[in-house]
Amino acid sequence: MGNTSSIRVIVIDDDFMIAKMHGKFISSQSGYELAGLAYNYEQALSLVTECKPELLLLDVYLPDQSGIDLVRTIRSQNIPCDIILITAAKEREIVEEGFRLGVFDYLFKPFDLEHLQHVLIKYAQFRMQLSSSEPLSQKSLDHLKKLRAPNSAPSSSDLPFQKGIDVRTLDRIKQILKDSNDFQNVEDISQRAGVSRSTVRNYLTYLVEDHTVEEFLQYGTIGRPQRLYRIK
Repeated sequence: MGNTSSIRVIVIDDDFMIAKMHGKFISSQSGYELAGLAYNYEQALSLVTECKPELLLLDVYLPDQSGIDLVRTIRSQNIPCDIILITAAKEREIVEEGFRLGVFDYLFKPFDLEHLQHVLIKYAQFRMQLSSSEPLSQKSLDHLKKLRAPNSAPSSSDLPFQKGIDVRTLDRIKQILKDSNDFQNVEDISQRAGVSRSTVRNYLTYLVEDHTVEEFLQYGTIGRPQRLYRIK
């Protein structure tokens, strides 16, 4: 049983491995406790109703209904929890809808654990200030507003973690890797994705650093070893 003062979080993502990775990371953060993992709308709603967590890390894409549908349901049932929404930077309508529904903050795909950590620190500060015994003033309200996404979310054009990464290309390369259980080389992935080998290498480097893909060096009798890749 976790510390009662911990911020309890439910991670909701249709990708089992990503949900597990984010859940493990949240558990490692001071002041946070993982309350559970869910992989679709139905599981998530059941878990949220049962556990009554303080925070959800919610991917907008779920196989049965969207993450936004889940936010609407939670709000309509007056379940008091905050939401960090994971979405693609190009999905402006979802971001707008999320603001209307009181989403605390956003993480744009692809993001790394450093960015997740930044948002978790910010949310912990927000909770601490809200629960402070100090009377609210205009100054403290202004500070609370700064911690929330509307004033702090970067625009999609200046997200530091994008580094030329296009979400659609990234998803295409991931799908190609998912479609095969075997290791694949850059040449094969390049042909299937319809992008240059140098582009594929950049995306594969990103995915290896993100711990989504594993890299294997195959040593032949002549020349340099061949780099092969497989989804984890």
